[in-house]
Amino acid sequence: MVSALVTGTNRGIGLGLVRELLKDPSITIVIAIVRNLETANDLTSIDDTRLHVLKCEITDEKSVVEAVEKVTEIVDGKGLDLLINNAGIMRPLKLDGDVDRSVVMESFEVNAFAPLLVGNKFLGLLRRAAELKGSAQIANISSGLGALENAMSEATKPPVAYSMSKAALNMLTRRQAFEYKEYKVRATAFTPGWVRTDMGTMNAALSVEESTGPLTKLIMSLTEEHNGEFYRFSGDKSPW
Repeated sequence: MVSALVTGTNRGIGLGLVRELLKDPSITIVIAIVRNLETANDLTSIDDTRLHVLKCEITDEKSVVEAVEKVTEIVDGKGLDLLINNAGIMRPLKLDGDVDRSVVMESFEVNAFAPLLVGNKFLGLLRRAAELKGSAQIANISSGLGALENAMSEATKPPVAYSMSKAALNMLTRRQAFEYKEYKVRATAFTPGWVRTDMGTMNAALSVEESTGPLTKLIMSLTEEHNGEFYRFSGDKSPW
């Protein structure tokens, strides 16, 4: 049995990841986390008995704990093999304009704090899977806009709060990789590329399938030697 959980799955990359995971016959349980079931029609219409859709507010500790309890029942003592922290937001903010504190705080809450909280609360299930099978994995969906090497690019000017929060997620990934290694739980960051979604806009270079297809295969192929690294969806290493 191989189990995977993905956050932020009502549309876009998250929904694409769910669909790609379900193409893999070796994956027996796919748990899709959404904030609002009413906006997840494309997800809930998927006809596959391996798919379990759960409502959870990933920035709220009580809601995450309740989700852990539900997932514990679903995996039935086998633990969780793969946690994909995908949920994210991008809000416009320019350094030479009005600074909206709420934009910055919400960006960090969803893009950095939530992956920390979700990883922390699901660690027990990840450790259980690692005990049974030798390893488990956290995959954090980050962005090239969070790479310090890209900070001087024109592309990073509008979404500065997004870039800051994704840089924080990259640091979280490195810390998870280091601190969870003793439990045989590895953590890796990924950039899905510029994808045609509500966030990426229709001007983006990649369709959801062109990103999530190779991205899913990459995630499923990684081993301990890849712990703590940052990869593009294509498999190339991304700069930090």
